[in-house]
Amino acid sequence: MTEIRLEVKDYHPLYSNSMDSGPYGIGLIGCGGIAVGRHLPAYRKAGYNVVACCDIREDAARSTAEKFGIPFWTTNIRELLEQDRVAIIDMALHPQHRMEVLIEIAKRPRPVLTQKPLHFDLGEAERLAEFADQSGIVMGVNQQARWAPSHRALRILLDRGVIGQLYSIQNVKRTFQDQPGKWWTKMENCNIVDNGVHYLDICRYFAASPAAGGKEWTRLHCTTAEVPGQHAVSPMIYSMNIEFGEAGGRASLMANLHFNNIARAVRSHSYTWSLDGTEGSMWASHDKVWIARVKEPSTIHEIALEGSWFPDAFIGPMGDLMNAIALSQPPSVTPLDNLNTVAMTSAAVISSQEGRVVERTELLKSIH
Repeated sequence: MTEIRLEVKDYHPLYSNSMDSGPYGIGLIGCGGIAVGRHLPAYRKAGYNVVACCDIREDAARSTAEKFGIPFWTTNIRELLEQDRVAIIDMALHPQHRMEVLIEIAKRPRPVLTQKPLHFDLGEAERLAEFADQSGIVMGVNQQARWAPSHRALRILLDRGVIGQLYSIQNVKRTFQDQPGKWWTKMENCNIVDNGVHYLDICRYFAASPAAGGKEWTRLHCTTAEVPGQHAVSPMIYSMNIEFGEAGGRASLMANLHFNNIARAVRSHSYTWSLDGTEGSMWASHDKVWIARVKEPSTIHEIALEGSWFPDAFIGPMGDLMNAIALSQPPSVTPLDNLNTVAMTSAAVISSQEGRVVERTELLKSIH
């Protein structure tokens, strides 16, 4: 029986980058809340070398440089790209601005880490992926939830065969984000395409494990609910059933995801992943993993985890891109990989609006 042993170095994103990150000077494009609140604190914690930052707002660029000790700031993307020290671009921009910036980067190509998802619109995501490939730009997509401690720990244990062959994935998240005036309450389908994209991508991340046979999703059905009097313009609750295999209920892997983002009672909030395999089950919150196995009927193994999703997980994608460059290999989340996640969110929106099952092949004509 596989031994259950998990050390911090196994799952913590601080340890994802084993080489010297000094030569990989980072140029940040976009000094908004996500960059200042997540990216830069994570990079500082990891010791990454941020050498330049850029924002169209002069006060944002200047204050970001001052706060994080960044030696060069500008409001002109071309000036940032002229900096020889900039070896990697961190493109922390909203999707609608990414193509115009990518066109500028293509004039002096260098690796790019772009925010998740590649784009909310599948057609635009495909256009970005194709342009990056044709321009010789190595691009990683910042699906940073894959590097959150509990998600990484579960995947590592899966890969080690701790619960045998994976056949069921379940996620339940209960929280509240229906605050009036916030950007996410004004955004169409935000609960699926922006916030929910994390959990759909993690679902794919688990399914890609050898313990699941390295499967890709094939079809899904999504239902949503809108609460009377809510501030959000779109439903804040979804439930999805996802199949990884042939139709007809004979698939060897399925997933069920439920996200209630308008649970008003704070004490009812929770976050749980449950994975079932032929030799046992695992379940996890943000900071703990529990394991029960068939051959140990009286035992539950509990593993307390160190670190947190925010901001620690943001260390992972940048370190992964550095490693990819050093080893001349693709990053973990390439644009082509991310198209499958974007197709998943697109399918969920269509399914909820049209009341039907949506096939992956319906959206991705050539399978990626």
